[in-house]
Amino acid sequence: MDGRRRELLREVGPPLVLAVLTTAALMRVRDGDVSPGVLLLSVALWLPALARRRAPVLAFAATALLVAAHWVPAGLDADDLLPADLALWVTLAAVAELRPLRTAAAAAAVCELLVLGSLLGDPLSAAPADEGHPVGLFTAITVAATLFGRNRRTRHALVTQLRERAERAEQERDQQARIAVAEERSRIAREVHDVVSHNISVMTALADGAGYALATDAGRPQARQAVAAIADTGRSAIAEMHRLLGVFRAEGEASLAPAPGLADLPALVEQVRAAGLPTTLTVTGTPAPLGTTAQLAVYRLVQEALTNTRKHAPDARHADVTLTWDDAGLRVRVRDDGTAPLPPGDSRGQGLIGMRERVGAQGGTVRAGRSDGGWLVEAVLPAPAAVAAP
Repeated sequence: MDGRRRELLREVGPPLVLAVLTTAALMRVRDGDVSPGVLLLSVALWLPALARRRAPVLAFAATALLVAAHWVPAGLDADDLLPADLALWVTLAAVAELRPLRTAAAAAAVCELLVLGSLLGDPLSAAPADEGHPVGLFTAITVAATLFGRNRRTRHALVTQLRERAERAEQERDQQARIAVAEERSRIAREVHDVVSHNISVMTALADGAGYALATDAGRPQARQAVAAIADTGRSAIAEMHRLLGVFRAEGEASLAPAPGLADLPALVEQVRAAGLPTTLTVTGTPAPLGTTAQLAVYRLVQEALTNTRKHAPDARHADVTLTWDDAGLRVRVRDDGTAPLPPGDSRGQGLIGMRERVGAQGGTVRAGRSDGGWLVEAVLPAPAAVAAP
C-alpha cells in the first residue's frame, strides 16, 4: 500500500504544486486582474499532466489543444501566453521519457510548430507579428524538455539493468551456495557410509568370534579380547562420526580431529586383521607429498575395499593392500582371494561409486573386478605436480 501511495504522490504532487505556483505567478503578473475564465483555464492546463505517466501521449495532446485553444485566438502573441502553459513542456518531457524516440520527436515537433507559429502574428489580420518574440527561448525549452525526458529514460533503463544484474548475481550466488551445500552433504554421506559400514562389519565379525569363543572355557580370554576390540572399534567409530557431523554444529563446537590419511592405514589394516581377516600392507617406492584430501580418498578406498571383502567374500582367507609410488604418482591395490559369487545385481556395494567420485576428484581413476580368482580394486592417483599442470 505504501508503494502505491508513493506512486500516486509522485504522479499527482508535481502538477498540483506547479498549478499553485503558476496561478500565483499569473495573479502577480496581472496585478490580480484575472478573470474567472482565465483562472479556470490556468488550473485546467495542469489537469492532463495528472495522467502524464499512465498516458503521456494523450496528456500531451490534451495540453497542446488547451494551449492552442487560448493562444491561437489571441493571435499567437507571446504576451498572451499563461504561466500555466509550462504544462505543455512538462507533458513533452513525460512523452520523451516514457515513449520511443519517434513519438518523442513528433511531440517536440508539435511544440516547435506552436513556437514558430508565433512568428506569423494574428492569422486573422495582415499585420505581421511583432519583432522580439522569444522564439529562441521557447525552442531551447522544447529541446531541454526533450533531452530531460530522454535522459530520465536512459537513467531508468540503466538502473533497471543494474537491478536485474544484481538480482541475477544474487540468484547465482544462492545457486552456488545450494550446490556447495549439496556437494558437502554428498561428501558427508559418503564419509558416513564408509565409517558405518566398515566399523559395523568389523564389530559384527568380532562379535561372532566372541560368541564362538564363549562356547568353551578355554576361549574366554579370546572372547574378552574380542569384546575389548569391539569397544575400541565402537569408540573409534563414534569419534569419527563426531568429526564428520561436527560441521552441523555451531561454529567452535566442531571436532578438530584431523581426517584419516596414509599414516592411519596400518591401524586400519590391524583392525581388519583383528576382526578375523588376515591382511597385509605393503608400501614400495619413495612416498611423495600428498594432500589431505587425496590421502583421505586413499584411506576411504582401502577401507571400503576391505569392508566389501568382509561383506561379500566370507570365504576370503587373506587380503593384500599395496601402495606403489613412482614418478607417475601412487598406485593402490586391494586384493582378496574370495571366490564367493556376487548376489544378482550386486557390484561389491554402492561404495564403489563413492570410491570413483573421491579418486576422480583428485584426477585419478578406479577399476574393480575379478582377478586371479579373487577380487581386485585398483586406483591410480597422479603425482601432485601432474595434477597441477595445465
